[in-house]
Amino acid sequence: MTILRLAHLDIEGLVLDMQVRSLRDQFVTHNWTTYLYNGLYFAPERAFVENSLIFSQKNVNGEVRLRCYKGAAYVLGRSSSTEKLYSEEETSMDSLSNFSPEDTTGFIKVQSIRLKKYAEEWA
Repeated sequence: MTILRLAHLDIEGLVLDMQVRSLRDQFVTHNWTTYLYNGLYFAPERAFVENSLIFSQKNVNGEVRLRCYKGAAYVLGRSSSTEKLYSEEETSMDSLSNFSPEDTTGFIKVQSIRLKKYAEEWA
């Protein structure tokens, strides 16, 4: 992996939505490279997939500090002043002012439907 790619992937972890990143890694990147390999650069499906890649990168910006040592690169830190999905105040467990246990009941019920169906298949 190149140093630039390492830095780019690291800043994506800070600013890119988890589901968008997952979809990109599972479907978009693989299909885009397959279309190019098969000579389908001018095909509409390649344009569609490439626009998905471009859309996924529109908010990716920031700074990554790296240390290069003996042929390896190490990430020392990252920051983005404009795009940030992580908020220390919102995720802190020191204060319950932004969170109540009732907030999770809907999510848990929805997830349990899928998991109960999955469990029924194995019972």
